[in-house]
Amino acid sequence: MRVLAHIHTFNDADIIDRTIAAVLRQTRPVDGILVVDNASTDGTLEQPSLQEATILRNRENLGTSGAVFTGIQFALGQDYDWIWLFDADSTPEPDALEKLIELYTGMPQDQREETACLACLPYNQGDGLPLHASTFTPLGRIVVRPAAQPRHYPFHATLWSGSLYRLAAVRQIGLPNPDYVLDCGEDEYGYRVMKAGYHAFIHQDAVMKHNIRGSQSLVPVKLKVGPASVRAYEFPAIRCYYLCRNGIYFNLYEIAKGRFDLLRGALWRVRPRRQLGLARGAVWSVLLFTMNFLVRPRTHGSQIAACFRGIWHGLTGNIAARY
Repeated sequence: MRVLAHIHTFNDADIIDRTIAAVLRQTRPVDGILVVDNASTDGTLEQPSLQEATILRNRENLGTSGAVFTGIQFALGQDYDWIWLFDADSTPEPDALEKLIELYTGMPQDQREETACLACLPYNQGDGLPLHASTFTPLGRIVVRPAAQPRHYPFHATLWSGSLYRLAAVRQIGLPNPDYVLDCGEDEYGYRVMKAGYHAFIHQDAVMKHNIRGSQSLVPVKLKVGPASVRAYEFPAIRCYYLCRNGIYFNLYEIAKGRFDLLRGALWRVRPRRQLGLARGAVWSVLLFTMNFLVRPRTHGSQIAACFRGIWHGLTGNIAARY
């Protein structure tokens, strides 16, 4: 059972050594390390840890989905059995891979053949909270609230980072769509895994620290808008474009397919289940995200323009466009 660890990077010179060191510390060693670099310009590929890895360098930034596409394609060509995906901003605990493999080998043979993905449980480095996976339902995407036992649970969508894909299943499902570039690519692929009849599981004891560098975009800024106080977030314009475009495109062209219940739930969700809160559909989420910048137009013109362009391309199905 040969496992390839894949790490995708873009200007990660400050953290790439930590990520590779965490992979090398695994109690169940990986059988190879692949670094897919998205045209870094900060000396990422000159860091000492890269001597332990095979390097594929893209001529331009293909984003997370493009890098994952490249890495899986490489793993298939080299006859690996599994590929373990990581952002450079994630570090697995030393026993993470061992626990994932133990989960798989402990399954009955028929369940093994139906399993496409096993994934770590990410913990956000900023607040120390777990980022649980989601499932797709007729009322849209719902975050799983797992019981304490058993220590694994089924899911449909989680982060690329920490996900261990069985390549025999990938050969049947197909490669991820590189046109998603940033954001929602893992959702699209998780949905395809589900539709193909395969299963995926999170192991709650296979822990991965996520966002090890920290990100200001995750820190809310409190704003006064008239008598109300709202929380605002900072994102670069490129993320605004892909968040808006991909969120709408995925729900409209991949999930909805004209089915009214999914269209209502995934896109609008006017009356969701009580525990989910209001406005959880894709359109509402994108509109609220865009409002985050519309209330600050003087300093966020590029983000507003990127949101509107992304919304238009999402609605018109232009997934091949680039920011």
